[in-house]
Amino acid sequence: MKPITLTMTAFGPYKDKETVDFRDLKEHRLFVISGKTGAGKTTIFDGICFALYGQASGEDRTDTKALRSQFADDDVQTTVELTFDIHQKRYRVLRQIPYRKKGNKSDTLGRCELFEETETHSIPVTDRQIVTEVNDKIEELLGFTHAQFSQIMMLPQGEFRKFLTSDTANKEAIMRKIFKTEPYQKLVDRLKVKKDEANAEYLREKQMSDAVLHQIPAKLPERETLLFAELKAEYPNYYQLVSGLQQERTYYQQQSIEKHEEYTKIYRQHDEKQKELHAARSINEQFEKLKKREAELQQLHDQKDHMEELEKRYHAAERAARLEDFELQVKSNEAELLQKNKSYEEAVLLLADANRQLAAAKVSYEQEQAREGERNDLKEDLHALKSLLPAVSGLTNERQYLVQLEKKFIQASAQLMQEQQLLEQRQTSLELQKEKIKQLEAGLEDYESYVDELAKVTANAKQQKIFEQQTHKAEEIEQQFIMAKAENERFEADYQALESRWIGSQAILLATSLQEGQACPVCGSSHHPNKAVDGENEHVTKQQLDQAKKEWLAKEQYFHSKHAEWQQVLNQLELLNKELKEQQIVLDRDYKAEAAALENKVGQLRKNRELVKIEKAESDKAETANNELLAAMKKLEQLYNETKSEWETKQAVYNHSISKIPEEIRELSALQQKIRTKEAVSTELENVWKAIQQKLQDVHTLRTKMDSREQMEKQAAAEMREKLQASQAGFEKRLTEEGFDSQEGYLLVKLPIQERQEIQQRLQTYAQSLHTLQAALNELRESVKDKQPIDLHALQQQVELLKNQYEQAFALFNQSEGWKKSAEELLIQLETSKKREAELESTHGKITNLYDIVRGQNRLKISFERYIQIEYLERIIQAANIRLRDVSNGQYELVRSDRQETRGKQSGLGIDVHDAYTGQTRDVKTLSGGEKFNASLCLALGMADVIQSFQGAVRMETLFIDEGFGALDEEAIQKAIDTLIALQQSGRMIGIISHIDEMKEAIPATLQVSKMREGYSKTKFVIN
Repeated sequence: MKPITLTMTAFGPYKDKETVDFRDLKEHRLFVISGKTGAGKTTIFDGICFALYGQASGEDRTDTKALRSQFADDDVQTTVELTFDIHQKRYRVLRQIPYRKKGNKSDTLGRCELFEETETHSIPVTDRQIVTEVNDKIEELLGFTHAQFSQIMMLPQGEFRKFLTSDTANKEAIMRKIFKTEPYQKLVDRLKVKKDEANAEYLREKQMSDAVLHQIPAKLPERETLLFAELKAEYPNYYQLVSGLQQERTYYQQQSIEKHEEYTKIYRQHDEKQKELHAARSINEQFEKLKKREAELQQLHDQKDHMEELEKRYHAAERAARLEDFELQVKSNEAELLQKNKSYEEAVLLLADANRQLAAAKVSYEQEQAREGERNDLKEDLHALKSLLPAVSGLTNERQYLVQLEKKFIQASAQLMQEQQLLEQRQTSLELQKEKIKQLEAGLEDYESYVDELAKVTANAKQQKIFEQQTHKAEEIEQQFIMAKAENERFEADYQALESRWIGSQAILLATSLQEGQACPVCGSSHHPNKAVDGENEHVTKQQLDQAKKEWLAKEQYFHSKHAEWQQVLNQLELLNKELKEQQIVLDRDYKAEAAALENKVGQLRKNRELVKIEKAESDKAETANNELLAAMKKLEQLYNETKSEWETKQAVYNHSISKIPEEIRELSALQQKIRTKEAVSTELENVWKAIQQKLQDVHTLRTKMDSREQMEKQAAAEMREKLQASQAGFEKRLTEEGFDSQEGYLLVKLPIQERQEIQQRLQTYAQSLHTLQAALNELRESVKDKQPIDLHALQQQVELLKNQYEQAFALFNQSEGWKKSAEELLIQLETSKKREAELESTHGKITNLYDIVRGQNRLKISFERYIQIEYLERIIQAANIRLRDVSNGQYELVRSDRQETRGKQSGLGIDVHDAYTGQTRDVKTLSGGEKFNASLCLALGMADVIQSFQGAVRMETLFIDEGFGALDEEAIQKAIDTLIALQQSGRMIGIISHIDEMKEAIPATLQVSKMREGYSKTKFVIN
């Protein structure tokens, strides 16, 4: 970074606008800032630092509002603007400090802007010109935070020695930013994530291994074997467990073979007896079917008489069906004769009506023929009126044009007056709008400060909410843990009580089998005076005991998982609480309400800002519209005058023309209406005459047509009567031929075709059923010949007994198979889980060791990132010693310290000083004030050399030094001057605040800061 111009307004001791143009130095890159104490020398450094970071250069000037000049007028805004070059580009940053004017209750608005300056434009560098985004962009461009900039590039009073004497952690942060060593720290973070993931996976797998052991008592019945003896041990041996599971698998495999043989044998016996039972049931079913079929055959014989009668009725209906066509023909002819008679009567009536219409038409024709003269007169009148149309039409067009002209100049007059009023209203509205904009802008002075405060409060509220959610989660998990603990204890107590009852039940069972004189299998005694007796309590089975133990083990595993989860949440809560304290976040403070209030305030101010933009744009538009309206009014006034003159001329011409036309038809509409009226009357008379002529002709045609129709209908009715008589004679002849005495006898036996088909179907079904049933009866009698019904009860009992036996044997076989399968699954699960657990434990150990080494948990307390930084630090020290040996006359040399920090802190970046006079190496903090100044200066210059040599993103083209030379003797001062002169030849700009005459005499360029008689200061460059 290289400053170009610095402009300070109402800043520190500078009352008005004060500009420091570093281009006045020309070829001089080393200059002294001189002036009386309190004149404002350090304020120049503060101005540069404030423009870049919004803070002064020293820690004792942290209150930015105190930087406002006490000499400034109340209306002058405190502003600092810095133009600087970096990365071959030029930037301009501007900041304003909010202050409170006299009589106001709130501060003015602050500003913060960053632009890239080109030859023609100023380009905004950030999306929003707000403090946070500008600060982030400045740090990105320069590569330093405010603290690092103060320690390396701007060395203020009493603070530029901090890098020399700071601890490892502070140096690490500075060097991380400068030399871009963040990826090495991210490597540590990634390893930590890997370690935590490996540990979590290992613990999950270990829990799965333990879960497999807890499943063994639930899946396998307990026996006096190696497996269950090892499970009861405090620390079960994995290999003994595997051997025990193998033994259990072999045992249940043999049991399964034996139970399968027993089950197969009983099942064969049951199958044979089942077949015998089926055969007996088949014989009994045949006897039942025989009895049923005989009953059905008897029912059919009982229906024989009814079926014979039905058959006779069917044959008579069939004979009648052959006469249906003749009957239908007679009925059809009768209906058609009736229709022919009706048509003939209708034709006679129509002929009479046609004769009456013909007589009336002849009378009307004669009447209309007499009105021929009237029709001719109307035609002549129409011809005379139409000849006047051109003249009247011309008058109408002239009159319409006159009306349009009159309307036009009246409208122009009204519009002119209206626009004059509109212009006055717009002028008034524009003045009010400008006043509103001024008021809105006055209320936006605190906008930036509110935005910054809102961002801070919102972040605090978010952290506070996370802590509250984590606290709530911890409380929930704690309640779950307490409940899990209580359930575990309850299930454990239930299991122990059930186990005691089961042991008692086993003792009672054992006692019932003891016989006097026989040895007890427990104690060996043959005398049993006090055998256990069965009480009122219910016996406990082994399955009930195993189920209770399974439930207890599940509750116990859940309890342990909840305990671990609770501990993890408490640890996270403790870390989060520590972070909140470091960030000075008060938990009892209602950040959410503050954020909401600030959000409302900022939202309103933001709306006001947008409103100001909108109002300004509308104001500009309104002003433009007013100018346009004035120009339009001038054109409108000219149009009004021209239109009025033309109207007066046209009116005189029209009055002369109208005098030649009769008054009643001067209007074109009146003339046209009169023509239309006469045309309508003429057309009506012509239409009536044509209609009468057509009517007479149509009636003649109708009368001829009706006469012909009457003759045809009369002949058709006579022919139909003859046809009916012939069809009746044929029907009566067929009745006799089919054996019917009369038409009534025919109608008595006649049936519809559907009913005849139903009777035929019933007769066929009866005959078929009779034949089928007789054949089936003969077949059944043959099949039961020489056989008797069998009693099935005894056979059924034998089958049921064998079924129960083979089901019990099958259940025992399945039980053995299940236990064998469980033993195999448990063995595979245990071996797989233990193998996986060992692999994960090994992986976790390797990652943990690597993580500890990389993060600095090693003998030297040096992390991987710091190990890389040590290389940079040693190069910086090497570059610093080149100047320090010369300045100290070979007495002092800086060395990197290997000593470890106190209380286990990270080490590796400490700096000691080697004294060649004593041969001792000691802490740099033991140096005197002047010695520390020389060492710090050389170290800062060495760092600049190393940074430049690496050609990183950070370029140190400027160095500012505030005092420090007063602690040096004359020889040391001269050596420091020589060092700085040599340094500025490399292209760096170096500014030094000093009161020492030797320094002023040795350096030709001086920035003179003069304190005026009124108290404020002025600056100027002086080149000797």
